[in-house]
Amino acid sequence: MRRPTPRHTAFRPARLFAAALVCCAAGASCSGEDDAKEGTASGADATTAGTNDALVGDSEDAITASSCLGVADDNRALFSQYDDQCTFLSDCPQTGQCYCGDGCKAEKTKCQESLCAGIDSTCWCGDTCASQHPDKPMCPQYVCNDKGDISGCAAQTGCTYIGQDREEKCKCTTMANAEPDCWCGASCSGDKAACNPALCVGKNADKCIIVPGTAYTGCYCATCGLLGDQPRCFFVVCP
Repeated sequence: MRRPTPRHTAFRPARLFAAALVCCAAGASCSGEDDAKEGTASGADATTAGTNDALVGDSEDAITASSCLGVADDNRALFSQYDDQCTFLSDCPQTGQCYCGDGCKAEKTKCQESLCAGIDSTCWCGDTCASQHPDKPMCPQYVCNDKGDISGCAAQTGCTYIGQDREEKCKCTTMANAEPDCWCGASCSGDKAACNPALCVGKNADKCIIVPGTAYTGCYCATCGLLGDQPRCFFVVCP
């Protein structure tokens, strides 16, 4: 199954995983798609999914910062089989609230190179910096300690925090209810997803032809977001 592309409009009412927790509590197996369908709401009990309709629980997941509402442990295990549909969010940690500079520690999240363009992360160490260069940024103490005794005031490769908002897609995102469109033809640009060759049979290979994605017939991730810095599926729809 190809991964759906992000879309910020609400989708139509469908049978949802709103009753999945009840299914698990009753002792039913929740390890596969067939079991998931058995635990979905239907008819008058169906809930219209939106960007903030994920279930909230008391689990560690609910405490971890997330771009969507938290998900209880039982549902987290159930929804995790659809996490791979949200991997388009993998680069979100590098698009904001990250660091620039070769002096950053390994555990720091480095920003994308484009975000660091023009950022001077130079900092200074030394006992005389306050008097000689009061306008210069001092390095964090761990940087200066690693340099040993410094005579005067010396420039160091630093680490600068970039606190801008992450890209729009990194917010809680409602997904399309169909497979993403793809393209057939040698003239398509590289940013377009190529179709499976079987879908291109009989089409003009010299043109770039769009092939609309078909609506999902099985369960799919309807809401993608970040749990900490990890892409996660927060809500599932079973048509």
